[in-house]
Amino acid sequence: MDTKWNGTEPENGGEVEYFVAAQVRQTIEPEAAEGPAPKKRGQTAKAAAGFLAFFLGITLVLGSLGALAERRLMQRGAEPDWSGDWQNTQEFRDEVSSYLMEFLSLGATGTTGNAWYQTAEAWDVAEAGGWRRQYTEIILTDTAAESRPVEEEEEALTAREAEGENAYRTGDQNVLYLIMQDGHIRYKNVEADSAKRFRDQSLEGYNFYLTYQDGKASIFKDGVELDVYGDGIYVSGKSPWFIPGYDNLKAGAWLDGVTVYMAVREEPVRYWFQDSGGGRYYYGRMYQVAQRAEEARTFYIRQLVLLGLGALWLCVWLAFRREKKLADAKIASWTGHLWEEVWVLLALIPLGWLFAADGWQELYWACREIWWGWEPVYLGQLAYGAASFLLSSLPGLIALGWVLYLAVNNRRYNPKEQRKSLLRSLFRGLRNLLCSLRMKDLERPVEKRLARTVTAGTAALALILAALVLFLAAMLPDIAWYGARGLAFILFLLVLALGVLALLVSSARSLRLGRDLGRLNRQIESIRAGDLSTPLDLPEDADLRKTAEALNDIQAGMRTALAEQTRSERMKVELISNVSHDLKTPLTSILSYAELLRQEDLPPAAADYARVIDEKAQRLKTMVQDVFEVSKAAADQLPVSMERLDLGKLLRQTLADLDDPIQKSGLTFKTDLPAEPVMIDADGKRLYRVFQNLIDNALRYALEGSRVYLTLKTAERAAEAAGLAQVSVRNTSRDELPEGVDFTARFVRGDESRTDGGSGLGLSIASSFTEACGGTFQVETVADLFTAVVTFPLAETEQEAER
Repeated sequence: MDTKWNGTEPENGGEVEYFVAAQVRQTIEPEAAEGPAPKKRGQTAKAAAGFLAFFLGITLVLGSLGALAERRLMQRGAEPDWSGDWQNTQEFRDEVSSYLMEFLSLGATGTTGNAWYQTAEAWDVAEAGGWRRQYTEIILTDTAAESRPVEEEEEALTAREAEGENAYRTGDQNVLYLIMQDGHIRYKNVEADSAKRFRDQSLEGYNFYLTYQDGKASIFKDGVELDVYGDGIYVSGKSPWFIPGYDNLKAGAWLDGVTVYMAVREEPVRYWFQDSGGGRYYYGRMYQVAQRAEEARTFYIRQLVLLGLGALWLCVWLAFRREKKLADAKIASWTGHLWEEVWVLLALIPLGWLFAADGWQELYWACREIWWGWEPVYLGQLAYGAASFLLSSLPGLIALGWVLYLAVNNRRYNPKEQRKSLLRSLFRGLRNLLCSLRMKDLERPVEKRLARTVTAGTAALALILAALVLFLAAMLPDIAWYGARGLAFILFLLVLALGVLALLVSSARSLRLGRDLGRLNRQIESIRAGDLSTPLDLPEDADLRKTAEALNDIQAGMRTALAEQTRSERMKVELISNVSHDLKTPLTSILSYAELLRQEDLPPAAADYARVIDEKAQRLKTMVQDVFEVSKAAADQLPVSMERLDLGKLLRQTLADLDDPIQKSGLTFKTDLPAEPVMIDADGKRLYRVFQNLIDNALRYALEGSRVYLTLKTAERAAEAAGLAQVSVRNTSRDELPEGVDFTARFVRGDESRTDGGSGLGLSIASSFTEACGGTFQVETVADLFTAVVTFPLAETEQEAER
């Protein structure tokens, strides 16, 4: 089908018309215009791989980095030794120093006492060395009590008590010791009766040996002596060993004569013990140190491996990042079936995980300190608390991040109208229910609606007034006890009760106003229905009295204007009818004499005059007949004979009858008529005249050599016109079409010079006849494009076939 509206191309308008037609065709038939998108091989697999790589890469990288940061920030666990030797860790050195301090205390006093635990509590408040400084003050300082001689009984008792307190050490063979004082063995957990095997380093399975004697300690590891004291100055946090013997950390005199031999197993093992109640418990400090060192090493290796795997997955994602969008769209098609409330529940699960972790307590105490008083140091505590909270809750944060990612992805690919929400559905249903109740309520008269509202308000005010009266009655007996304040309160309640009473009186007046408003509304409805004779009468003291009088004046004015308009229209129709009737008699005579003259043998010039007189008289006759028919249609006196007819057949007959002038016009008619019958109910003769006038209008005013389009659409061919038959005649005008002109008005023509031979009544007759037959007539103009549209409802049988 040719989509250009005319066949000549004097300017670029044809190209614009072709472009517009192509865009319309592409919109109507997008599949034919674009075609299905080709699907590449392996595209689904690449999309799945891209999303899986993105998910694993982000999760592994964030998880491993977070775990490493948490361990470093929170100082959780031992530091790793990458050589694999747990005895090279600082925790091992600290544990050896702790053992030595306990053994020195046993050798000097016979018991460790509570010194170890007291110093642990003082650790956090010491300035230089922490618990080590406090421990130094307790163990390495002379005191009067420690320097006095010890009796034999007392010494023996102390030894027995110490043996009971230290019983667990005898079973833990990871650390072997021999404690001597003045050459005598006091405590040991080894079978040897002398220190020779310690000095010879001949204990099987033990590679670490420490000897403390004469205020100095020597350490051998794997047969090699270690440099214990370095430059001889102990520096907290830098010196590896915290043991007596430094120049600035010497043993007290009360430790003179104490010698300690200690050996540590190269590969510690686990020891179990049985208490007096028959229960079993585990103890082994060196075994725990070794396990923590191995755990730390394993932890860092595992996290670094996971970090590398995450980076590798991210590289895979970068390679398939474009295909990943397909996976995002597919996931959005799945998640689009979820209610939006499900997303909230999914987000609450990781949020609960966040607050179940221990890190939030640090943040809570930091915020609490800031709340009670600001100090600059609290800012660091707040940062530490926030970091502790986030890192300790990292799995929950990662899970929450993925939930948010899926939620955002769902909103990205699913429009708002496609997303589901249980609450929105409930609110929408509630709103629809309220609207339906409101619409049902609007069906009632306005005075009843107002009366119900006022009645409800009045009942509420009455209840309030009754409550105030009861309260006042209860308060009156105790008015003397309340004094001036009670009296003021009573007066306030009285004023409030008077206000409520005034509102009740006002409600009664509102009811009367509602009744008057209802009468006013009914009067407006009656005027809209056409009753212009019955006025509204309200009482003299009514609030809407002046409004009713103004409405009565409007009613009277409308009645007068309608009467004037009716009389004017009647006079105009009668004038046109009379003039048309009076013109028929002389016009008939003129036509008869012109015909007689043309039959006579006249000179050429006279014969030509007679021909012109006959043509003009015929045109005048047509105009008089058109005016007469328009007048009858305007007066609703046009006779119409309704019948069921095939609209397509009528259009083909009209084109066939006008084929001769169409061929002579030089115009090209493009028709689009359905082959199946299109049945409507109309007057065939009147409708024939309608399409005859439309085609004649196109032949008279269309651009020379252009195309005229005649189309018939039904419900199957135009969804926007369901149950209707629509005929359109479209052509490009020869002259520029003026804007804001009603072409269906009488004596209106497109040629303002009025030299085209038309009467200006063709479209007016077409519109009047169409409306008389029960259809609608519409004229549309866009620039120089003229379109006339005739619409009729399909016959009932045709509508049923469509359904």
